[in-house]
Amino acid sequence: MDLRWMTAPPEEVAEAMATVRRESRPSWSPTKRQVLLHVNNCLLLWYMFVVFMSVGVQVDALQDGRLASRDVAVLSVTMPILAVWLVGTVLLYRATKRPPSARARLREWRRTLTALANGYEPRPSERATFSALITSSSVGVRAYPRFAARGTEFGALKARGPRATEWQYIAVKLSAPLPHLILDATSNDGVGTDLPAGVDRGQRLSLEGDFDRWFRVYSPARYGQDALYVLTPDLMAALIDHASAYNVEIVDDTLVFFTSPGVDFFAVEHWERVGAVLEEVVPRVTSKARQYLDERVPGQDVPFALAAVKAALDRPGVPWRPPDPVIGGDGRRLVVRNRQTGMRPVVAAIAWYVVRTSLYVVPGIFAFAGFMSIIDGR
Repeated sequence: MDLRWMTAPPEEVAEAMATVRRESRPSWSPTKRQVLLHVNNCLLLWYMFVVFMSVGVQVDALQDGRLASRDVAVLSVTMPILAVWLVGTVLLYRATKRPPSARARLREWRRTLTALANGYEPRPSERATFSALITSSSVGVRAYPRFAARGTEFGALKARGPRATEWQYIAVKLSAPLPHLILDATSNDGVGTDLPAGVDRGQRLSLEGDFDRWFRVYSPARYGQDALYVLTPDLMAALIDHASAYNVEIVDDTLVFFTSPGVDFFAVEHWERVGAVLEEVVPRVTSKARQYLDERVPGQDVPFALAAVKAALDRPGVPWRPPDPVIGGDGRRLVVRNRQTGMRPVVAAIAWYVVRTSLYVVPGIFAFAGFMSIIDGR
């Protein structure tokens, strides 16, 4: 990884950004100021709800519509607080419209230039760009930051639903499919595994040496030998040395490394970890993908080299093209229990949207009702 822009002088960074003219932050990714404004607005509405409803109920229900001196005393204390709060809210709103601070902008620029220096474009995405456990949510996913080049991408990814885990990930397109494999890293375990889905334990495969201390390996029931073909000793050593913090999934022709929590790629070590995986681990997997052929599939039981010779003898002068390799049905997918699919995440997302809306609507309505009761009081 070329990391010179992470430590380059600010003047050089600004000069370089003036020529590339790229902005990586999408409109749907809120800044810290915008999040703070939403929290402030919600708390402000609840403050108004408590003040106006307590006084309004007192006036309407207990004092026959009359405003007593103690109500005036309460309002004389709470209204100045509300006025100051409203002024602060206006100032905070204006702050959200201002450009990022010089420090925040410099960090964004360093990240963008580092990506470009290594051949990656900043391309946030509001949808899944590959299929894997971490992108299987029924309510969709968003990736930001996301850096993409042909056949490779990495960044931070999160489902749209409430309490969703944010993942740091690396995804690589392989030249050919491999059987479905999952390597569950033990180093990132909490109370249990951090995989986003449960994997049937009957599919677990024990490997030689101390690899089981670093990863729990799962392969389809009839594909244990195929997994051993892929997970050669040199690949296992590279995984332990350079990718032990990541879970690994191979699904069809996609290789995915993922771990939580997500990172913002503002630090040098974030890029170094990605670089180590791409340079030391990925080439070994791609090499195996080029060589692997599932001989259980009809038509693939004869090596392509022999098939090419046979075709040349049967049809001289006609160019022979090998068929696209495929994986047999039994090896295409592991048996997993995925809580992210189906209607459950959809219902949870709808419920979360209703709750968030009610945090504004409910106090707003009752605060207005209480305010009108006070205004109508005599």
